[in-house]
Amino acid sequence: MSVAETIKIAHTARCKLQLAADRPDRNLRFILGHAFTLDNLRLRIAEIEEEEEEEEEEEEEDTIAGPTPVDQRRVSFSGKTKQRNNGAEGRRSPPPPPQLEDDLEEDDDEDLEKDDEEDEGLSLQRFGSAAAQPPRIAGDESSGSDEDEEGTNPSIFSDDQLKTITNGLGDRELTDAYKKMYKCPCHGGNGPAVDNFWDVPAAEEKPGLRMAVVQISA
Repeated sequence: MSVAETIKIAHTARCKLQLAADRPDRNLRFILGHAFTLDNLRLRIAEIEEEEEEEEEEEEEDTIAGPTPVDQRRVSFSGKTKQRNNGAEGRRSPPPPPQLEDDLEEDDDEDLEKDDEEDEGLSLQRFGSAAAQPPRIAGDESSGSDEDEEGTNPSIFSDDQLKTITNGLGDRELTDAYKKMYKCPCHGGNGPAVDNFWDVPAAEEKPGLRMAVVQISA
């Protein structure tokens, strides 16, 4: 993993840690987990930077030292080389018997037969395309999903309900939390500028779901 990727992950962990710490119903286990992750990433970044510095120092030392000089050797053109060559030719081992070549050929044939058997075991299977299958009938599953979407779709609020929700001063906590992260590179960095947030009361049948009405800057 490069330094840039490690720094990006550390930045994301820091953003999540900050958002989790700012929540009123903060989860200490979640915060400690991101804190440990952030510490480990910082240590890893320091290790990578030290390794890069050591590599740069080694490269600089190699360039300063330059190439090592080659030892000068004497070349003799006497007849001793011929005698050595004749002695070496006399001491050559005899060629291997032809039986070894036959054994090698038999081993190659056995390997090829095994490969052919393995290839025969592998076969292509044809599956029908999704377009050829009949369409599914919308039943109880679609009705259940529609009920779930009704609870999260902002169009379910009427104009009177929106006026009632936006009559208050707004939720300062949500506004501050959004302003801290909407320009963050790990969240895209292209969020719209927002003037105010109004918290929508959560439904009793869906605990943990939080909705808000947003006023976007002109």
